[in-house]
Amino acid sequence: MQLQHKYLFVFCAALLIGITIPMTSFSQTGGNTNGSAPTKNLGNEDINIVKDYTPVLNDAFKINIVPEGDTADFKAPVLTYSVDPKPMNSNYNLSPIKPVRIKDDAIKKLYHGFIKAGYGLENMPMLNLYYNSLRSKSFNTGIKFNHFSSSGKINDYGNPANSNNELAIFGTKYFDQLTLKGNLGYNRDVVHYYGYLDPPQLYSKSETKHLMQDINGDFSIESNNRDKDAFSYHAGVSFYTFKDNISTKENNVKIKLGGGKNIDLGLVTLDADFDIGKYSTAKYSINRNVFRLLPRITINKNLFSVVAGANLAISKEGSTGSMHIYPHLRGAYQVIDDAFSIYGEVTGDIQRNDIRSLSKENPFFGQNTLLVNSNKKIGLEGGVTIKLEHDLMLIASAGYSRISDMAFFLNKADSLFPTSFNTFYDKVNLFAVKGSLEYKMAEKITLGTNIEFNQYGTETLDKPLYKPAVKAGINAQYVIAEKIYAKLDFFYNGETNGINSYYASDSTHALKFETVKLKSYFDANLSVDYRYSKVLSLFLMFNNIGFTRYFNYYNYPNYRFTGMAGLTYSF
Repeated sequence: MQLQHKYLFVFCAALLIGITIPMTSFSQTGGNTNGSAPTKNLGNEDINIVKDYTPVLNDAFKINIVPEGDTADFKAPVLTYSVDPKPMNSNYNLSPIKPVRIKDDAIKKLYHGFIKAGYGLENMPMLNLYYNSLRSKSFNTGIKFNHFSSSGKINDYGNPANSNNELAIFGTKYFDQLTLKGNLGYNRDVVHYYGYLDPPQLYSKSETKHLMQDINGDFSIESNNRDKDAFSYHAGVSFYTFKDNISTKENNVKIKLGGGKNIDLGLVTLDADFDIGKYSTAKYSINRNVFRLLPRITINKNLFSVVAGANLAISKEGSTGSMHIYPHLRGAYQVIDDAFSIYGEVTGDIQRNDIRSLSKENPFFGQNTLLVNSNKKIGLEGGVTIKLEHDLMLIASAGYSRISDMAFFLNKADSLFPTSFNTFYDKVNLFAVKGSLEYKMAEKITLGTNIEFNQYGTETLDKPLYKPAVKAGINAQYVIAEKIYAKLDFFYNGETNGINSYYASDSTHALKFETVKLKSYFDANLSVDYRYSKVLSLFLMFNNIGFTRYFNYYNYPNYRFTGMAGLTYSF
């Protein structure tokens, strides 16, 4: 029965398919195939079906992660290992690494020395010779010779001929732990006492000649250990022997010792020096000795630095001696790094006056010049340094000193000889203000100016002798062209005072003093240098281009104008 129903279902389905296929073919062709009249076209019709989208997710087949079997009896494998005692070959060939550095400029060629020679108005020859060893890490040595003289005339005055000569050899030897230095020199200076208004023929050239000469030397040893905790030391001895042609003679030996050590508080130093001297004139001879002991401690902390200590000085002249102890304190503070700093100082000391140093200041001293040491009882000073950018710097200071036996030059009373000078010593309260300003614009222009005010409060003298209250100067350097350089210097000295001492012409022949004012003066010098090559240059110098007549000392005028031309050659 079931089989019959199955066959009946198949038969009905086949019949339905057979009826449907012809009908579909007929409707698509639009006509029959035997050429009869076509049937009517049913046309086209668009049917839009609108219905909500129903997403359908297909069935997923999950992976079975449940382990099969029983894992309760799992056993870890047994691992075995061993260490090979043979070391691995780690040989590595090192190659040197060059340090990184900024490329140096080409090392400039050095010359052994140079010679500078010139000749000027007033019969004025000049010669400077310098010879030195070249670069060396172990030693440095050299020799120098300087000569300058003039033999011109000054109207209505005596013969003003003069000359200066210097010969010196020097050397430095460097060792690992110390440095040796030494120099030996000879000086010969000649002036003439031309300070008289009578006819120049009144005295011969030999009668007014004043010849001064000295032999000097300085030898020292100092440590150069770079370890800041190491003990540093220095020692030395210097000497000179001075004499002139008017029976003046002076011998001096100075011994110097010192050392220092860094401690937790700062650097502690102790210096000592011993001046041993003998001074002789036509009338007397005297031993003049000074011993100094200078303990110091220096403390640097951040922007502050302090130096504290004392000056112990023992002075003995002949049979008279004295001992002095002075405080020494100096403090500095860097307000702005490398731009603004201030300092203050209080100190005192014995200042040794000797004929050799006084002759450099005034070579017209006479016989039997008196020598006395000056006692700087107290000295107060403070100042500032201001640096603006890299081309402008200002340095200024002010100070007060109380000095006993300050040296002045006093005209000697002797109508039978041209003007000469002796020393006079007085108590002085000195107030001084100093300032300097420097400006530099690249390599083309350099300007500098300095000014100094000094107020001397003397006890015995009415006014200080040959000490101007105001001194000022301006210097300028200008590069005119690639090889042409010009330099201009201006000087101003304020009014000074001198004393003309003489004997009265009456029967008393009393010693008289007359105050003499020396006018202030302005001086200017100009020099031009043409650098032809690295080894040869030519120069022109013009001094006192304002043709000013001025006096540094009573009855001793200067040349009004001088000029010189010359060359410099390096070899």
